[in-house]
Amino acid sequence: MRDELVARGLLDGLPAAFLAGVTRFATPPAAELGALRADAEGLAARLAAGKAGDADLPLLTRVLFSAGHGGLLAAHGVRTPSYDLLGSYRDNLRTPVGPRLPGRPRAGGRRWRVLGRDVGFPIGVPACVLNGGEEWVRYHARNGFSVLTYKTVRSRAHEPNAQPNWTFAPRPPGDAVVSDPWDWVAPGDPGVSTVNSFGVPSPPPAEWMADLERSLAAVDGDQLLLVSVMGSGDGTDLVDDFAATARLAEEAGAEVVELNLSCPNTLSAAADDGVKPPLCLDAAATLAVVEGVRRALGDRTGLVAKISWLDEDRLAALVPGLAPLVDGVAAINTVAGRVVRSDGEPTFPGRAVAGLSGAAVRGHALDLTRRLVALREAGGHRFDVLAMGGVTDVASFEALWAAGADAVQSASGAFADPFLARDCVAALGDTLPRSVPR
Repeated sequence: MRDELVARGLLDGLPAAFLAGVTRFATPPAAELGALRADAEGLAARLAAGKAGDADLPLLTRVLFSAGHGGLLAAHGVRTPSYDLLGSYRDNLRTPVGPRLPGRPRAGGRRWRVLGRDVGFPIGVPACVLNGGEEWVRYHARNGFSVLTYKTVRSRAHEPNAQPNWTFAPRPPGDAVVSDPWDWVAPGDPGVSTVNSFGVPSPPPAEWMADLERSLAAVDGDQLLLVSVMGSGDGTDLVDDFAATARLAEEAGAEVVELNLSCPNTLSAAADDGVKPPLCLDAAATLAVVEGVRRALGDRTGLVAKISWLDEDRLAALVPGLAPLVDGVAAINTVAGRVVRSDGEPTFPGRAVAGLSGAAVRGHALDLTRRLVALREAGGHRFDVLAMGGVTDVASFEALWAAGADAVQSASGAFADPFLARDCVAALGDTLPRSVPR
């Protein structure tokens, strides 16, 4: 990498480019900024003198990524986040910046049953910006993620929130999550957590339907691509919009539709902080939507309900009505809360509340997965459980699998470590239980 930096004329300007990235959305306190500058300048000096070594790789990874050169790291096979936090949502849709494996990791000839399909290994990426289009689906499928959910789409175009949209959250959450735009967690660290505020953007149907067709063709026969949809409106209008969007996804070739009942902006009544609660908090409204969509789709199209974390009473009230209507339940989405910078200002200007994911929500995910599986067994239901939340390494994948999940998905973990699926396949491909006979 050192030789390439020199050949491309990037070395001399590397500290300045790094600092420009660090201060892109806010400026660190003077002492912290000075330390970051000194680190970058020292690294550049060692690189120029040919004295940089393996111990410099973690710092070099941070500096290059924040300087906008994540693609250079990826080209050399270095673990680096797959989504450019400094780039716009639309720029990121073009292509991931993370490393690509030369061949898809496989668990020999073993298969696991998920939503009536046999998949090569039951790990994937949920509906989020990491599956925002064909290039992202192809990227994750090649890197070994075999249960993928295409990012939530709508019946009309919806613009993303203003940047920043996604930041690391390295501090334990308290009354608020403290996250600065310049925060960093080393790729591969199983303790990684992030916060995001994208606003559930969507292209217009003509655009996403064509892209979805290409995305479905990009996955192998032993991989599964679900499609997440969301409606808007009130009462019957909400049901109709969910159903219409689900039909569009089916028309584009989707074999399984996931209903996004877990994100804000679906109910009409807004909280004081301006963020609307997820639909799944209202059992009656949720069941009306699921029933309407089930009637609208063909019998062969699978249906999954995506929910956020629910307390014991809400989940117990929802599952009996939901279970006969769906083939699967996906959970959990991010955990909403107040997110601020170290100076107390909102991390995402104008938006006090954002979604926390990664290791910080691992307990929430395990809790809900266990309760969901217990309710399924107690009621004799047949739906699959697609579990997610805090999956950042092999151990956290195993924990949700052991809790009874039929597939496990990862967002923050897959973003921060694009080799996560490979590591899980390598560690568990020969031993993970509940595989189906071949």
